[in-house]
Order: sequence, then structure tokens, then C-alpha cells
Amino acid sequence: MSDFDPTATPAPDDIVNRGVRLGTVASVISGFYAAAPTLGMLDNIFNPDLLAVWPLRDEVSQEGVALLLSGHDHQGPLRSEWLNLYGYQPSVLPTESARGNSSAAAANAALYQRDQFSAPQVADAPADHIGPELAYAGHVATSIAMQYRAGVDVSAEAKGLLTFVREHVGPLGNVVVAQTKENAETLTYQAIALLTQGYLAELESFAEYNG
Repeated sequence: MSDFDPTATPAPDDIVNRGVRLGTVASVISGFYAAAPTLGMLDNIFNPDLLAVWPLRDEVSQEGVALLLSGHDHQGPLRSEWLNLYGYQPSVLPTESARGNSSAAAANAALYQRDQFSAPQVADAPADHIGPELAYAGHVATSIAMQYRAGVDVSAEAKGLLTFVREHVGPLGNVVVAQTKENAETLTYQAIALLTQGYLAELESFAEYNG
């Protein structure tokens, strides 16, 4: 049984702790890509008590945390920012189909249905959008953690996650992160890009370790 210390980095073999942390982070960051942030989302992302125990402790993630602790954006400017970044005429293309992968949406939808994945914060986004892809990967990481705790062999599911990371959310996410850093004007979306970068790195490491 793993000991949970939210301010410490879990050991590589602490599968339960690592998987749950990934699922928690995904549930937070994915919504910021799928739609303009709600007041509830902003209350959470700027809550210093929650930021103090942000699940990922790597340097990049903690840089994002520090940025969020340094100030506060309001909902109006963030709605405009989201529209400029990912909306109708986006400066960042948030889907695989917009980047030339016309088969990704159908392939992802089949995975989501197979794994009974649903997440209200990304429900209105296409299946090949960065929001659902981030959330789905976190869903699978949590599933791996729970199965591992129950004594189930998770190697097959981890290999599937690694394939998804390398073929879908990794390539898309890395470009979205880079372009968000380049185009975002609010500290919120600059921070979300850093938190996503940290998440993607830990996600791939987690899948590689278990697969």
C-alpha cells in the first residue's frame, strides 16, 4: 500500500499514487482547452491551498503553479483569450483533424466508447480535441492505478495508453503547448500550458514504466 504525501514526488514503482495524480491533473487542465473557464474553474485553479498540493511536483509543473500564485485573471479577459486561442478562428489548432489527421476523431471515439470514458468538462469538444484527449489519458491512468491496486496485470492497458500518448495526445499536446505559450497573454493560459507540459511528460513516463 502506498503512502500518500501530496508534496512529494512518488517513486517510479508507486503505480497507484502516480496514476491517481495523473487523473486528477487531467480533470483540471482539460476543461481549460475545451471551453472558456467558468467561475468555479477559476476559483479552483487560483486556490492557493489547492495549488500547494498540486499533484505533479516536477519543475515545469511547479513553474506553472508559481505563475498562478503570482496573480489572478478575471473571467471576461479569459473568455476572450480562450476564443482567440482555441475558438472559432484560433491561433492554436486544438484538434488532430485540423492538423491533417482525418481518422483521429473516429479512432478516439471508438476508444472512449470501449473504455466507458465520459467527462462533463470536455463533453462538447470533438473526440480528437486536446481537451478530451488529455482527460481520456487521465481516465486510463486512473484505471491502471485502480487495477494495479486490485492485483490485476496492467501491462496491456499501459501499452494501449503508451500508444495513445505517442500517436495522439503527445504529438497534439506538444504543439498545443508550444503555440499556447507563444500566443497566450494571460498568466492563466501561460500556466495551463506549463501544467500540460508537465502532465504529458509524466504521462509518457508512467505508460512506459508499466507497458
